Amino acid sequence: MACAFVGLLAGNVALLLFLLQNAVRIRADLLAMHMGEPGRQIPLALEMWALYAPFSFVGWLFVGVPIALLFPARSIKRLSWTLRVFVGAAVGPLALFLIFALISHGRIHFSNPGTFTGTSSLWAFSILVSTVSFVLYIVLLREGS
Repeated sequence: MACAFVGLLAGNVALLLFLLQNAVRIRADLLAMHMGEPGRQIPLALEMWALYAPFSFVGWLFVGVPIALLFPARSIKRLSWTLRVFVGAAVGPLALFLIFALISHGRIHFSNPGTFTGTSSLWAFSILVSTVSFVLYIVLLREGS
């Protein structure tokens, strides 16, 4: 469990670095164009991270912990690098979908085209966090044995 939690922390740090890198780039663009609020970009990135990080913890509780408990470490350690990245990338959207289902009390309507409107960045963030988390989890498992 400790390896999985350290992986989650690393995934959240990767998300923070990604958000900060984008904020610095946007800030530079706004400064060059002499428009907007360039001084607001880094605090906004930190606010976004502070909002998203707790949800990644919830996703980890729903998906990461069961994976760490249900699958033996020896079978997870044997995954190829390609499969590690693929599984890591798939786990995040699954966790995000479960969070959406929990928030909506299980009333997600796929027939409504606007159900997931405006959530594209959340899916990308979930893939980033879960991929980094899962790959580091496996690395830590391999180092520990």
